[in-house]
Amino acid sequence: MASFKALIVMVIWTAIAFYGLVAIGAHEHFRNPLWAVGIGIALLVVHMINMSLYFKIAGERPFEWFK
Repeated sequence: MASFKALIVMVIWTAIAFYGLVAIGAHEHFRNPLWAVGIGIALLVVHMINMSLYFKIAGERPFEWFK
């Protein structure tokens, strides 16, 4: 159940980050090299936060679906 909760939190965080990127116009400027680097760094940070959220919520044995 902890994995399911972690996945829900990750989806919410990713949706907020996606909304933020759309709000600043990342989908319009992705061909600009500076914007592309910034968007890439932002996506990397989102991924790293997703991983930390998953392991914080799921605990020591994150892949244990059934006991």
